[in-house]
Amino acid sequence: MHTLLLLMALTFQGQVVVEGGPPPAPVPRDAPRTLPDTPQGKHVKAYIDAFNSGDEKKFLAAQEELMAPDTLARRPAADRAKMFNRMKGDFGKLTVKRAAATPEKILVVMADRDGNDAIFSFDFETKAPY
Repeated sequence: MHTLLLLMALTFQGQVVVEGGPPPAPVPRDAPRTLPDTPQGKHVKAYIDAFNSGDEKKFLAAQEELMAPDTLARRPAADRAKMFNRMKGDFGKLTVKRAAATPEKILVVMADRDGNDAIFSFDFETKAPY
């Protein structure tokens, strides 16, 4: 099963909101503007596509497919639905500004509706299916 753990650091009015752990590391300014063409990059793209569909059920189904059971167990579906709706309000759509990747982690910078950068951190298992 895939492990896809979203750690999100958002900066709003000087406040940092973190889900799932400490804030992620910075993403270099010269990092690529695209996701890597790897299985892990495809998982992140699937997550973003499901979010950008605007369909809460599609997004939750993508999480069920992409995330490891222990990750899903830490946040019930109802709580994940609330987070989805909050993120929809904050971001509208997710667009990759730049990304830094290793086989175990992809950090993605995406801007919120106000132009503030947020770093999304996706962690992966070391073996397929990641």
